Amino acid sequence: MKKIIGICFLLFLFNNYNSQNINGVVYDGEEKTVSGAVIGVEGENVGDITDEKGAFSIDFTNVDKSKNLIAYLGGFEPYRIKVSDYLNNNNHDITLKEKVVNIQQVVLTPQKTSLKNLGENKKSKMRYDGYDSKKDKTLFREFAIKIKNKKHIKIKNININVSDYKIDTPINLVFDIYSIKNDLPNESLISETLSKEISNEDIKNNVISLDVSDKNIWLDEDFFVSVRTANDFKGYIYFSGNIFAFSQKTYYRVYYGDWKEFSSGAPSINLDVLIKK
Repeated sequence: MKKIIGICFLLFLFNNYNSQNINGVVYDGEEKTVSGAVIGVEGENVGDITDEKGAFSIDFTNVDKSKNLIAYLGGFEPYRIKVSDYLNNNNHDITLKEKVVNIQQVVLTPQKTSLKNLGENKKSKMRYDGYDSKKDKTLFREFAIKIKNKKHIKIKNININVSDYKIDTPINLVFDIYSIKNDLPNESLISETLSKEISNEDIKNNVISLDVSDKNIWLDEDFFVSVRTANDFKGYIYFSGNIFAFSQKTYYRVYYGDWKEFSSGAPSINLDVLIKK
């Protein structure tokens, strides 16, 4: 019996010695902690989301060390470093640099614009997909839909139609706008973090809406709009969706894993936009 215990103890020490579980904190340029940032290994479903103190923890034990570690939050430049180099650093904290975007100010008058809704706006009580605190894997998934656009538009609101929800503790949702490369989401086009803390009271008529009219987001080509969670929460929230629209696709990834397509409808993510005439 003592021999078995001894062997188990040695195995425990061996596993802990070889474990590469790394803790760190993400800061901005002013040395303030950054919550809700995604830290992950490119092409792998391995990573974490920084908590309210900017802290994260990732197990690199079975990760290809030649791949890149990426840290990102909308409004900041993506941080990239080879996993092997990151592990060799004595300091595992990360500093994100704010993104500098030169945006030409465009002044519009009501007579020269029209309001339109783009994206998927189906309202249904049928659950399409979403986030459930009892299903951990769904909490780290980022959903995106493709928006076809050939006009010069300004995004006014980002909306999500909700089919079912019960939020016991608030959930922070983070939105992003991506360019397109190889028909997949590519680089972020926003210069500020787009997020909203959601409780039951924030869902009006089964719709979540984030006003971004002051963010000056102008687009004149096809793009992706996405949503993800940025914190642990208790409860669930499920989106409506057009399940039987086989001509539409849902795009999703976990942390910085590869973007994947689901060719059977799309979640009800839509935009109110001003179109310049």
